[in-house]
Amino acid sequence: MRKRLINTAKLAEPEAMVKKVNTAISALFILVMIIAVWVWAVSVHTWTLAGALASLLCLALFIWTGLRAIPAITGYINSPSALRTVNTDDSPEERQRIWWKIVLWVIASRVLLILAAYVFWVLREGGSGSLFSRFIEMWHIRGIDAMSYLGIAERWYVTEGDPRFHIVFLPFFPVMIKLAQFFTGNYMAAGFAVANLCTLAAALFAYELARLDMGRRNALRVVKYIFIFPSAFFFFLPMTEALFLLLSLMALYFVRKKRWLLGCLCAALAGFTRSPGILLAVPIAVEFARELAAGYRSMDRKAFTNKLILAVLSLVSVSFGLLAYLYINYNVTGNAFQFSIYQREHWSQRFYFFFDTARYQMEYAVNTFKDADYRSFLGLWLPNLCAIFLVLFMMLRSTKKLNPAYMAYMIAYFVYVVAPTWLLSAPRYFAVAFPLAFAAVLLTEDKKWKDILLTTLFIAGGLLYLAVFVSGYPVY
Repeated sequence: MRKRLINTAKLAEPEAMVKKVNTAISALFILVMIIAVWVWAVSVHTWTLAGALASLLCLALFIWTGLRAIPAITGYINSPSALRTVNTDDSPEERQRIWWKIVLWVIASRVLLILAAYVFWVLREGGSGSLFSRFIEMWHIRGIDAMSYLGIAERWYVTEGDPRFHIVFLPFFPVMIKLAQFFTGNYMAAGFAVANLCTLAAALFAYELARLDMGRRNALRVVKYIFIFPSAFFFFLPMTEALFLLLSLMALYFVRKKRWLLGCLCAALAGFTRSPGILLAVPIAVEFARELAAGYRSMDRKAFTNKLILAVLSLVSVSFGLLAYLYINYNVTGNAFQFSIYQREHWSQRFYFFFDTARYQMEYAVNTFKDADYRSFLGLWLPNLCAIFLVLFMMLRSTKKLNPAYMAYMIAYFVYVVAPTWLLSAPRYFAVAFPLAFAAVLLTEDKKWKDILLTTLFIAGGLLYLAVFVSGYPVY
């Protein structure tokens, strides 16, 4: 009897420790939020009622999400069996059949996307010009960041004229365009080729990553939700979205398969593609912590030390992409952080509190609507607000279902991409946040009508957003 009580006490010790850790982290999280609100309240001298309410709602949803996510993350790290497992041993024939299904679906979706864009173009222009003659003009390539990436691919970074500001764009996508140009003979064609090949590969990796936790049907629905997200049409264009999504999925897939170094190198390349790539260190660190926690209980000291060293070295390698970009800044301009100077001086861009973004976005939305500036209202401020609160709602609802490593990534990613003081592209930024597709599947798997409803809302929202983009509204 006494031995049984001792064993029970030993089993209870880790649980008690986890509860203490949860309490400490939650208290620190709340303290940080209180300090942030205090600094914000004394620094923002003017605000409207609508803006203040939007900001406080954004903050409340975020805090609620964080407090729900903290015990899920610590429990995941402490319990190797925290996630349900599925049989992923598909036969080669079955996997090949599903891959072909995914490839054909992605190709078909690209064709439908082109046709939908052309219909919107015809409605706007009154039927002038064929699809092929108006293709580049239809996608407003010269009005978005695509031309900057194409310019870097052709001339690299320069220090004179307007192209000197191209240093704010990271180099891996232009490097891929430069390589593809040897086969296409044209930089524009190379940009489209790289983006769409990455889209196909991303769809396959999304399925394989989802299959680690889900059955075939739900894994295919993950792919569906990635590519019907309202701003997913940017995957088709010569922009960084498709490449960044592919590298993010590859990083988490290889890490989940315990190919640590390969996964971290993919994350480093993601950081060489877009600055949020460094945030992939968050879910990778969670996976490492889970692996180390399991090893601590079962390994001898030497084996555990070796695994710890491997984890640290692999995690450090995630920063290589960003460090390489800083070196390019230094080599071209003499200042490793020249990009931040240009962002601040040329675009009035700096980081501030993410919940203040909800304030000024709401104020701009209200003012442009009152002034009948529907182009800015429908192209910028309303889509940004919808994206911010849709993502927050999905994060909140999925905290108990989504892989906690993915939730940790979403929390960090949300803060990072919403924090800029001049946010123009929230829907596009969230299109590459792959955990949202996993959350959509988990939130709709119990009822078919939920899946139908969310699918309908995403497709309808995507068509509306595509329509205002093709119509030349300020969609960036």
